[in-house]
Amino acid sequence: MGSLAAFKQPEYIGENRCWPCTVGNSAILLACCLVLVLLSPLFSLIVLLAGMGTIALRGYLVPYTPELTARIRERIDRTPDPPTGSLATADGEELGEHIVEDLLESGVVLPDGERLLLDEGFREAWRAEMEQLRALSNEALVEEVESTVQAMTVELLVADRPLIALTGPEGGEFWVSRPVAIAEVGADRALSSATTMAPRYRLAAPRALRSFLDRCPACETATEETTLGQCCGNLRTTGSGVVLVCPSCDEWLYRFPAA
Repeated sequence: MGSLAAFKQPEYIGENRCWPCTVGNSAILLACCLVLVLLSPLFSLIVLLAGMGTIALRGYLVPYTPELTARIRERIDRTPDPPTGSLATADGEELGEHIVEDLLESGVVLPDGERLLLDEGFREAWRAEMEQLRALSNEALVEEVESTVQAMTVELLVADRPLIALTGPEGGEFWVSRPVAIAEVGADRALSSATTMAPRYRLAAPRALRSFLDRCPACETATEETTLGQCCGNLRTTGSGVVLVCPSCDEWLYRFPAA
C-alpha cells in the first residue's frame, strides 16, 4: 500500500484532475493498444489495464504531461485576453474604496454579511437604460460612448465582432466589447439619477458594477461564471481566471480579481 500511495499524484487526480489531459492521454493509450493488438492481444490488454491504472492514479500516462502543457499555455497566455476593458480612465481602479463608499451611501449596493448585493430598484433602472442602448446600431452606440467619456477619442473597430476602441488624450488605447459598452453607459446613466457622485467617480463605478450583471447587456441571456484554463499545465491560479461571461454572445463581461 505504501508503494501505491507513493505512486499516486494527488495534485493531478480527484478534484484536481484535468479532464482534457485525461482524455488526451486515454486516446493515446487506446491508439497504442489498437496497434499492439495486431501483434499480441494479451500484451495489448496488459498495456491497456496498466495504462488505465496509471491514468487513474497519476492523472496522466505520457511522461511530463503537466510540463508540456505548461509550455503550451505559456505561448497561449502571451496573447491578449478577450477585451474586458472599461470606459473608465486608468485611475479608476485606484478610486475603488471611495467608489464603494459612495455606492453604499447612495443605496446602490447593499451590505449582506461579507458580501455586497445590488439594490433591485437600481438593477431595474440599469436594465431599462441598457434596453434602450441595446436597440442602437454600433455607430449610434459609439456616439453614446463618446458623449459619456468626453475627453477620449472613440472609434468603432469591425472585425469578427464589433469592438469600440478608446484613446486617451495622452495616448494609450484600449478596447471594450459592445456588451461592456452597453453595460457601462447604461450604468453611468442610472447612477446619474440615483446618486450625486462626481463624474470622475461615476464613470469609474460601472467597472465594478459589471460584476453584478445577471443577464447579458446585449442579448439578455443569463450570465455564467467560468474558470479559465482548467488544465494541469495551467499557469494561472483559479482565482485569477474566474470570469463572468455571456454563453450566447461568447463575450467576457467581467474578470474577477485574483483571490
